[in-house]
Amino acid sequence: MSARLAGKRCLVTGGGSGVGRAVARRYADEGALVVVSGRRGDRLEETAAGLDAITTCPGDVCAEAEARRMIDAVVERHGGLDVVFHAAGVLRRNEKLEETDLATWERDIAINLTGAYLVSRLSIPHLRESRGTLILVASQLAHISSRGYPTYSATKHGVLGLVRSLALDLGPEGVRVNALSPGVTETDMAYIGRDFAAMRDQVAATIPLRRVGVPEDMTGPAVFLASEDSAWMTGQALIVDGGFTAQ
Repeated sequence: MSARLAGKRCLVTGGGSGVGRAVARRYADEGALVVVSGRRGDRLEETAAGLDAITTCPGDVCAEAEARRMIDAVVERHGGLDVVFHAAGVLRRNEKLEETDLATWERDIAINLTGAYLVSRLSIPHLRESRGTLILVASQLAHISSRGYPTYSATKHGVLGLVRSLALDLGPEGVRVNALSPGVTETDMAYIGRDFAAMRDQVAATIPLRRVGVPEDMTGPAVFLASEDSAWMTGQALIVDGGFTAQ
């Protein structure tokens, strides 16, 4: 690896699986010191396996005290915070809004949007000090519409709005804020409620590059957003979806 993130002190949320896990391991390979967080400690240990640069801090980003503990863990272990990659989220599909009760709506808002708010708000003082970067994971559904995802789409549009607003507010202080917007990616979350493997070819046929994404497809763009290669980039969403939204 090229060590493009040498010495960067990073927090990766949602690091127990999928995109969060792949990004955490790639950041470590690129020379970063990484704290991974998520709700399942055993999954975080799997992420950290074999990489001394990764340590774990289990917790729920929806709880303010736990979100604060994640951020404090990076600062206490490594002396500061340079990069936050916020990947924690939840996805439901084939949803009908009229059948979605308030408790489910509020849970999804809490995980996808309130979690992003808490991690962002609590990390800002440290990122201001380091002139660091905040990367929030949005979705291709923050840019286009699709049937059956009203709550998820609403929350990811909210994430994108948060990114753009924070970029304007924090840019004069040297803090960059961007979004990474994945397309259909084969992760644990993609399997919930369906046989994703059986659908892979059908989904791939709708994507210009003719395949679904894998978590590793997100790691290069995530390194780019965290590195000085994107030093004059803020308030943007980097869409990584095999060309789907170009149609």
